[in-house]
Amino acid sequence: MSQIDQFLNALKRSLKAKNILYKDLAKALDLSESSVKRILSSKSLSLDRLEEICRIADLSFSEVVKSANLEEANQPMILSDEQEKALAENARLLHFYMMLQEGKTPQKIEKEYQIPGSEAKKYLFQLDRLNLIELHPRDKVKLKRQGFLRFRRDGPVGKALFDQTKSNYLNYDFRPEDYIRFTLIKVSAPTLAKYKAKLERLMMDMQEESRYEVEHNVSVIDSGVLMAFRPWQYSYMGALKKKE
Repeated sequence: MSQIDQFLNALKRSLKAKNILYKDLAKALDLSESSVKRILSSKSLSLDRLEEICRIADLSFSEVVKSANLEEANQPMILSDEQEKALAENARLLHFYMMLQEGKTPQKIEKEYQIPGSEAKKYLFQLDRLNLIELHPRDKVKLKRQGFLRFRRDGPVGKALFDQTKSNYLNYDFRPEDYIRFTLIKVSAPTLAKYKAKLERLMMDMQEESRYEVEHNVSVIDSGVLMAFRPWQYSYMGALKKKE
């Protein structure tokens, strides 16, 4: 992630900490809410507009830069083998932890899901022992690290999730309101590397937007986004054989 991306994400987190929603900014800036979303996702954000947003939110530029934590933010959150193994062995524990990562409190999870208080308490103790959270009195939870959680492809959770992706995600009759595109291209390795970096940035942007909307109780839809490329060709393209 570029330092500009990290700064914009830090600005969004700072606004969230001040309980300032997109609609609040839109009203103060005399803009539409969609325009504010576009501004906060744009790398062309002007200094004048940035200063105006900081003034509205009672933020200083230096505070936002400091919270961006530019060096650390370059690194995704990667779990240890022990942590992943414990989560992979218990789907309910994994789901519980992912909801904590989304910003839900243990009390909210108990209220909205079919989980007894004793089971939730057990998961909290287990996550604390795994050093994934800090458990405080009255079941207050502090995440050890926040940000983009990435499961390793060769890790226990990564393998299980990737198997589900391969077997279930594309085995589906996509509807008109869904989105799927596929194209076959001929490009060089450097070009593929360039677009891989762009896709990584796009994925990070989508995840940051997702976290913001979930934390601000925006009505959301659980959606799976698959980005991939690999050496491949349609089977008919082997029907005619090249001459030796």
